[in-house]
Order: sequence, then C-alpha cells, then structure tokens
Amino acid sequence: MTLLASFHYSVADAQQASRRVHKAISEPGVIVSLPLMPGQRELSSAASALLLTREEGADTLWLDPQIDSAALRSTLHFCTGMPLVSACNASLALSHARANPDPATLMARQAAAGHNRTLIIELPGLNGGLTLRLSGDGLRETRAVAPQLPPAVLAYLREHPHPGRQRSDLIFTCGETLMALPHTVRVAVC
Repeated sequence: MTLLASFHYSVADAQQASRRVHKAISEPGVIVSLPLMPGQRELSSAASALLLTREEGADTLWLDPQIDSAALRSTLHFCTGMPLVSACNASLALSHARANPDPATLMARQAAAGHNRTLIIELPGLNGGLTLRLSGDGLRETRAVAPQLPPAVLAYLREHPHPGRQRSDLIFTCGETLMALPHTVRVAVC
C-alpha cells in the first residue's frame, strides 16, 4: 500500500495551504497554488493538500466510484481521519471530470435539509473551457473564468445560476492549483 504523503513542513505548509484555500473561497474564480506534495492515483496535489487542511472530525467524505479504490480509501482515512460515507450523508464529495458528476444529484438531499455541501472535482485544466461570468459575494466586479468542466456541471450551473440553498460549494482542482465557486456566487455560463 502506498500512503499519501503529508506536507514537507507540516505546520507551515498546512497553514499556508489553509490560507490559500480560504483565499480561493473568499475570492471566487481566483486560482491559487497549494504547497506541492505528491498526489495519490486520481488525486492531484491540490486535492491532497485541500483534504489535509480540513479540520479533523468536522467532515465526512464520499468518493466517486470511478476514483474509489481500497488504497485511496485507506490513505484518506489514515491521513485525514475523515469517515467515508454515502453521497447523501457526506459533507464533502470527491469526483473527477471523467465521471461527469452531477452536482444536482449529489447535493440534492443535503441542500434540501439546509446543509451546505462541497463538491471537489478534479479537472483536466482550470483554463481553456467555456467562459463563466461570476458576480456576487466576494467580487467587486464581474470575473470571467474558464475551467474545463464536464457537461453535467455546466448543466447544473445553467440551471442554478443564482446563489441560494439549492447551490453547493464547488471546488475545482488541477495539478497543484485550485479554484472555488462558493454557493453565494452567481454564475452565467457563456
């Protein structure tokens, strides 16, 4: 079994990664780089760092069946302590663009219960896709971004362009970079 590596300088790297994740969430569409660390199979360096910054015991995790493996489950449990649960009970969901995850399906039950959910999706790139125009909380003016999103995520953003209870936080990772679209941002797919 191969274990997911931790930060090289655990405290300093974890603090730096936490600050950068907070920046991405508070400034929708901003691409941040996280401390470089090895990923695990389908997990990029950024997704690995993101999961390691979560407060122990605060989250539950669902893994998309297309990236799920015994080795990944063992590594995530060992390194993060997050319980792995069904999609409807998870506060975090981890998927890959190849799986074409549908945020509406994954997040429907928790959103109806008034709970905020976060869907983390590994993408082939945070640039080069259809343009999204972002506005709302955390933005002084409209921002254009173009992550390479799978069709189901684009459809979800078209159907739920306004912030509210039906939206979930979306975090996109690629390599050592990360971009967030919190549920409070308005999104127009161009």
